[in-house]
Amino acid sequence: MTQNRQQVKGVLVRIYGEEYPISSSTDPEEVQRIGEYVDQKMRSIASQHSGRVAKATLAVLAAMEITSELFDVIREQSELTETAQENLQRLNRLVDERAGMYTSLLKHTQDYRRHLQDEPVHQPEAKRGS
Repeated sequence: MTQNRQQVKGVLVRIYGEEYPISSSTDPEEVQRIGEYVDQKMRSIASQHSGRVAKATLAVLAAMEITSELFDVIREQSELTETAQENLQRLNRLVDERAGMYTSLLKHTQDYRRHLQDEPVHQPEAKRGS
């Protein structure tokens, strides 16, 4: 049986002065970048509170801030998706309208051609001389 799962790798990540072994199937460099981001958030929050906040509280505040950022991105993505869908619907309506105009023009052209074929050709009357 072929195994499609990615191999789980252990990565040692340093966050706010502590090392944490992280097991993940994500690329180890990506795990390090995530750890660095969490570390930066915790340090940023600590600096806003003059370093007088417990590590556990910093971790919770960092998690809240990161989750808020995630929700903002999800909301923005949802708005972009909605706008794209509206634009696509508008485009479809325009294409349908143009197709209808083309169909109507084609029908009128065909009707006109039939009319010309059915109509007897009129010869101009010869002018009588004096």
